[in-house]
Amino acid sequence: MPDEHTGDPLIDLVAESRFLTPERLAELEDEHARTGKPFRNLLIDMGLMKEDQVLDLIANYMGARVINLPATDIPREVIQSVPASVARMYNVIPVTAGPKSVELAVFDMITPQVMDELMFVLTRDVSFLLAREEDVRSRINQYYGDDSEAVNSMLSALEAGMAEAGDSVTVKDEQDESAIEEAAGSTPVIRFVHLVLYQAINDRASDIHFEPFEKEFRIRYRVDGVLYEMAPPPKRLALPIISRIKVMSSMNIAERRLPQDGRIPLTVGGRLIDLRVSTLPTQFGESVVLRVLDRTTVQLDIENLGMPEDVYEMFTRDIGKPNGIIIVTGPTGSGKTTTLYSGLRRINRVEQKLLTAEEPIEYDIEGIMQVQIDDKVGNSFARILRSFLRQDPDVMMIGEIRDLETAQIAIQASLTGHLVFSTLHTNDAAGAITRLIDMGVEPYLISSTLEAVLGQRLVRTICERCKTAYRPDDDVLATLGLSRDEVGDRPFHYGKGCSFCNEIGYRGRRGIYEYLSVSEPIRELISERKPTLIIRERAIELGMRTLRQDGVRNVLDGYATVDEVLRYT
Repeated sequence: MPDEHTGDPLIDLVAESRFLTPERLAELEDEHARTGKPFRNLLIDMGLMKEDQVLDLIANYMGARVINLPATDIPREVIQSVPASVARMYNVIPVTAGPKSVELAVFDMITPQVMDELMFVLTRDVSFLLAREEDVRSRINQYYGDDSEAVNSMLSALEAGMAEAGDSVTVKDEQDESAIEEAAGSTPVIRFVHLVLYQAINDRASDIHFEPFEKEFRIRYRVDGVLYEMAPPPKRLALPIISRIKVMSSMNIAERRLPQDGRIPLTVGGRLIDLRVSTLPTQFGESVVLRVLDRTTVQLDIENLGMPEDVYEMFTRDIGKPNGIIIVTGPTGSGKTTTLYSGLRRINRVEQKLLTAEEPIEYDIEGIMQVQIDDKVGNSFARILRSFLRQDPDVMMIGEIRDLETAQIAIQASLTGHLVFSTLHTNDAAGAITRLIDMGVEPYLISSTLEAVLGQRLVRTICERCKTAYRPDDDVLATLGLSRDEVGDRPFHYGKGCSFCNEIGYRGRRGIYEYLSVSEPIRELISERKPTLIIRERAIELGMRTLRQDGVRNVLDGYATVDEVLRYT
């Protein structure tokens, strides 16, 4: 039995089979840590194993057999035994089905947790056959139609089914714990929650919100920084649905008066997704927010952040320094943590010890000691950071500098030869200096330890498939601080809207940046307690490009719209 030390049973199975040398195995694990791609895909893509070998290995372990799916005839009633949302979410195709059992073709290992979920959702025993990935995916598209159509039609069908089953899943006494548990474990509720999660993740959501109000129960999810609303289920189903999420995240479903935090590991379309769950008691029930952490959509390499070349060069230079403080600023959701992670990955070497204090830990990075902040048990930022200094680190990351005590420890660490990364919530790079002074940090300590401040925002990028050029008028140019001569004949762009971007005109986001390098002239202004505006103007004189200017660069290069740049700068 694999020991599952990696969290993925397939890699443990490969290790146990001794099919790969320890060196190739380490190379595989490094690539997985870097890209977040499933081990199965990496084994094949890196040429370490052929797909048929992988299938045979999995089949032998699972006690299953490998089949030729294209040559297998599957009756329509068998296909109808598995909803489209389930087939797509778990990448399964039913091959045979009876009243109490169903045989599913899969291309990857099935964990006990996924097996239990499938038995719950399908309300029958399940067994498995192995088939090639391309064959499973093509059959899913063949039998269940276009992806978006399948999701939307299944959403409508399941909502109707839940409305019909409303009485059986409605909790009449909200203090009856066993009734709540029974409703949360009912098939309609399980199916509905899985479908919501699937649709949100399929649409690249960053977070999912379940919000009970007096007369309605809203479900919204955020894509590229903007919230979209799903068709709401009946209000009486709020408690069972929220309880189902709490069961999945190992929370106490009986506790509805205090906030709780949990975590749901999920496999969607062969991708490992981590959902961070937070509950908040409100006037009309518990509000639940799920943060979607998908390693395959966040590439933790500095080159992938979209920094302009000069900012990239200064940032990589400063993170290589032996000591000092580097701060990333911006509002919530502006990608600050991703930037810091990318910096940590760049300097993560055997000869360096790296420690992070985070709330929460968003991504696990191999070779870095990461500590979860938990005020409930007394593990505050200040307490953890004091312990950090006794752990002899070379580099420390503080999730956020929130108060004077945290700032003082960061400065003390810098003065004693450590490199410190952290974040601050300010509107621009120069504002970080004023914020530290307002906290009570002495200016001379800031000027002697601060190396750089990186201000950033995330703007939505124009959809490549419906990008349309236009000639801006003089009013638009004046708003951006541009003249007609500066623009010349270069067109601006916007997205008309298409099926690829759900008719929005945007798909994905990219960063815009301003980099305040703390040179000697800036240090003098800090020591003299000069206001933010003076520091900002001097930095621009010394060559700093502002967020607005970097946004304009993205407009001229055809990545962003004028509206997005004006909105975020």
